[in-house]
Amino acid sequence: MLSFYRFSQRSCLLAACAIAACTDDSDDAGSGTLSVLLEPEDVIIRGLEAGDSPDNIRDGWSVEFDKYVLSVGHIDAHLATDDDVTAEDESVFAVDLTTLPTAGLELWELDALQRGRWELFFEQSAHGAERHDSVEEADFSDMVDNDYTYLIEGTLSKADGQSCPPAALADPGDKESNGEKSGDDPCYAASEVKFAFGVEAETVFGPCETDGVPGFSIAAGDRQTVSITIHGDHLFFNGFPEGGEGGVTRLAQWLADCDLNLDGTVTREELEQIDPAQLPELDDRFQLGGSPISPLTNMYEYVSSQLKTQGHLNGEGECPIDGVEHEHGDHDH
Repeated sequence: MLSFYRFSQRSCLLAACAIAACTDDSDDAGSGTLSVLLEPEDVIIRGLEAGDSPDNIRDGWSVEFDKYVLSVGHIDAHLATDDDVTAEDESVFAVDLTTLPTAGLELWELDALQRGRWELFFEQSAHGAERHDSVEEADFSDMVDNDYTYLIEGTLSKADGQSCPPAALADPGDKESNGEKSGDDPCYAASEVKFAFGVEAETVFGPCETDGVPGFSIAAGDRQTVSITIHGDHLFFNGFPEGGEGGVTRLAQWLADCDLNLDGTVTREELEQIDPAQLPELDDRFQLGGSPISPLTNMYEYVSSQLKTQGHLNGEGECPIDGVEHEHGDHDH
């Protein structure tokens, strides 16, 4: 059971509240401070391009994100040599990552940390969040009312694109097929497919490490900075890799095929209706083992599982997910 809290946001958006540093042998002169940034991976801001390089979407679609709202926080640190020595900032913020500078936004601070190396934990939390100015009030209310950790809107684009929803679920109305098929499912011309859905993906990340080194180090009088980095491309991974991402392929046709009523927008309700086995695009290129949610009974759970893997430390640093190791390895962006 996760524990969630609600605290006030300082006007400068630097939340340094409710910090508990439990130590008996340090004082201010021998302690340091940790500043924690929220950092979007650049694909959240600039999108993903179609192409043949490893970081492109390989089936011809390009992606742009209009909103990428995440509720995140509850920073928790443990001294690596003594788990009883802890510090935390329990603030949680709902932030639209598409609006942030690539260098990140400073949101949390831990003061009076004892000298030494610390382990770091954080949470994607649906409870107790403060609205950041980047988030519209209506969107924030939607997240609070529905316990969403993510609210994502974007667009898939492909000049000769098509949507091929499962025939057993499709409601094409008066739209006519373009004569193509995906498996036994008729396809319909669609050069643009939007997606808009809220997702419950509560997750505890940590203890995080970078290149095998835990968390962060504090020296006397030191001010250290770390970044919670949110990757934006996992939604289009062809599975849940454990190890290097060199074998990962980014694909988007499956999402275009989830537009059951062919109105041009994929919604949560549509994702919930589709069993992964009903999408021919989820073929032997996809490896669904290792999903944080198992078994995957619908495509909404698939999306939620991918979003649960997106939290990292300082760019590519790895963080166990809900206590389970899930390494992605290095990749370039």
